[in-house]
Amino acid sequence: MKCADPLTFGAPIRLTVNPKETVNSPPAFLSVLSPIKGHGSDICVAAGFFPQQKTMILTSEDGNTVNQETSNAVLSLSSKNYYYVGSSEKKIQECVMDGKTAKADKIDKPSGNPVEDNPKKTATLECHTNTTTPPSTNNDDPKTNSMTLLVIGLRILLAKCVAVNVMLSIKAFLF
Repeated sequence: MKCADPLTFGAPIRLTVNPKETVNSPPAFLSVLSPIKGHGSDICVAAGFFPQQKTMILTSEDGNTVNQETSNAVLSLSSKNYYYVGSSEKKIQECVMDGKTAKADKIDKPSGNPVEDNPKKTATLECHTNTTTPPSTNNDDPKTNSMTLLVIGLRILLAKCVAVNVMLSIKAFLF
């Protein structure tokens, strides 16, 4: 049995936006990230580079290198630079892109000065939420939308029936 969304027509359209500038710039930020707990793949994050077509070289613990093309990098419309995440199943020791290098224990900042990662310092993030308003749900399921409209319609119909019955009861007692 085939399950299809009745409100989707045809294949999706992919829109690619390319800026007019052609200034070649290396990544402003390059970092190797490992999972904190459990098992998972390491990733290399490259941020703020241009143009989109570059090569990211990932070197694993055993010395094997993997070249990844950044042809599907994401464009930031505000900065007009690209962002890309390269991954490897093995532990990444080094990530190189456009002459910039990031090692597993160091981060290459925009100024070009590597900063050693200090595991004792952790950033504290606070999330302030407004508890008076319920969290909004973004449900794009057409069946849920139809059911919601049906329930609202039935509530309106019930309210009308009750109002008419109350008016007829008042009229019967007055005459």
